[in-house]
Amino acid sequence: MKNIIEFHLIHDLPSQYVIPPVPSKKIIPNWLKKMPTHNANPHNNDSDPTIKKCVPVLDVMTAGYTILTHMDIILSLRDDNVLDVHSLNEDHKQAILKYPPIEQHGGHQVSGSPFETMKMLKYMNPWRISTPANYSLLFIPPANRFELPIIPLAGLVDTDNYKSMINLPFIHTELAIGGGQVHIPAGTPMCQVIPVYRADW
Repeated sequence: MKNIIEFHLIHDLPSQYVIPPVPSKKIIPNWLKKMPTHNANPHNNDSDPTIKKCVPVLDVMTAGYTILTHMDIILSLRDDNVLDVHSLNEDHKQAILKYPPIEQHGGHQVSGSPFETMKMLKYMNPWRISTPANYSLLFIPPANRFELPIIPLAGLVDTDNYKSMINLPFIHTELAIGGGQVHIPAGTPMCQVIPVYRADW
């Protein structure tokens, strides 16, 4: 029997705002595609393999599925640390009002953590995810994608039993008080999800 992961859209979103999750192997970043497989070693006449030849690096970057943002999200922080969500046009504004893509975590929820001084946001994931019996989903930041300013908190969810929505807490490294707007384009990798089999060790 084949293992099947299911992504169920929970909102009646307009078609332009439906961007399904994709297998992670389909969104290999351009920097990795352009990287040579070998580079000259500056200390001798040999050439050494780059990380493009490292199987563990490739395997984790292509593992599972990646949730993409389903609409443009434009944010800024006021001087009093209040979050503003901006719109591109009237249609986009109405979509944001009807289906807010972002919420905030209260600062008290992360007090005492290493990221307590950062603005903790929550991506309102429009997909309910289910997996076969005994399979959970590991939610991690897109692996080795250090160029992305979005860092979701990692989590492990028993998606064979848990049927509610799984929204994604994250920080945006470029979002700062008085720092102007940050734009998260639709289709931006938000979180990588990897099915894992639960077993006792």
